[in-house]
Amino acid sequence: MSILQNAFENITSIDTLVNAHKKAMIGKRHNNKATASDYNLMSNLLVLQDELRSGSYRTAPYRNRIITEPKVRYIQAPEFRDRIVHHSIHGVLNQFFERHFIRDSYACRPCRGIHGAATRIQTFLRHSSAPLYVCKLDISKYYASINHTRLKQLLSAKIADTMLLNLLDIIIDSSNSGTEHDYLFAPDSYYHTKGPRGIPIGNLTSQLFANIYLHHADMYAKQQLKICRYIRYMDDILIFHEDKKQLRIWQQAMTKFFYEELYLTINPHKIRVYPARLGVDFVGYIIYPHSMRLRGSSVRRFKKRYNKQLHNLLIGNISLEKLKASFKAWSAHAAHANTKQLVQNLKQLGNSYLFAYAVQKYARKRHLHGPPTQLSFFDKE
Repeated sequence: MSILQNAFENITSIDTLVNAHKKAMIGKRHNNKATASDYNLMSNLLVLQDELRSGSYRTAPYRNRIITEPKVRYIQAPEFRDRIVHHSIHGVLNQFFERHFIRDSYACRPCRGIHGAATRIQTFLRHSSAPLYVCKLDISKYYASINHTRLKQLLSAKIADTMLLNLLDIIIDSSNSGTEHDYLFAPDSYYHTKGPRGIPIGNLTSQLFANIYLHHADMYAKQQLKICRYIRYMDDILIFHEDKKQLRIWQQAMTKFFYEELYLTINPHKIRVYPARLGVDFVGYIIYPHSMRLRGSSVRRFKKRYNKQLHNLLIGNISLEKLKASFKAWSAHAAHANTKQLVQNLKQLGNSYLFAYAVQKYARKRHLHGPPTQLSFFDKE
């Protein structure tokens, strides 16, 4: 069995910390605390290195905020200094654990993602000799339910480096889920009785911890239950089989395993067993053997954001370049589904707003040769 040894020296080396600083700076160029770290960079990293290696490093308090899209979530964002540490740890641990993860785990992994998961499901549907049923499992408040003691046990089973484990313990113990979700779980459930639980959604290390935690369930499904058509995107799990009764047996076995071994609760209201021919609802798509369409809620959410962006363009709160970049990114995602007409309709809506924007720009700059006539700003690209 592969065991990670002597990784702490690598994680806390200056070269690794410098690379981690560069990664942590991505998208943070307008953050005052992040840019301030560039001054006396090497001195700051040497101080951080000394704290890590002496065991005196402690995480700073998290910055808390609530996001509402795509659903309400409580985010705990670490300070920039802690982000450097998270990137340093992630760069080493992810490379090691990536070799152990199963093929059909797709969240927060290189060369995987939602499009890889959707394509894999189509492969299952196309190569079945009989009509398939699908069972969908969803873990109740997954990040808030991850048990600290159990997570440390799973990490120590693969890591034989005391200094690194101590550092990971500091990060794990820096947060807990509190009482926010207590009402969702029975007072005598393992959620309450098995000790501290919950890791921050905003931590980079939390993504890796979450995959390591559920890898134990992946191996149970593959090695013990012998499930061939199994796919997981973080805490969303799909199981395929020709026999609906077999899916129910597996669903009950997985529910029991999650509860007894990982202290997690499968949401009973989100368990679904249905024919795959109706379309598999997963990772934002409704997936069929030879086609896909976007989930209705995803389309409505983008239209709402897009209309707000177009309005902000007219009043000068967003640049034309940022609007076009946002639309281009979404349309690239939508292109994996049957959305040609939808994208065309949204382009026409955008062109009408962009023409009004061009008229306003012309009114402010009279030195232009003539009034704007270009209507197809998106088609120009």
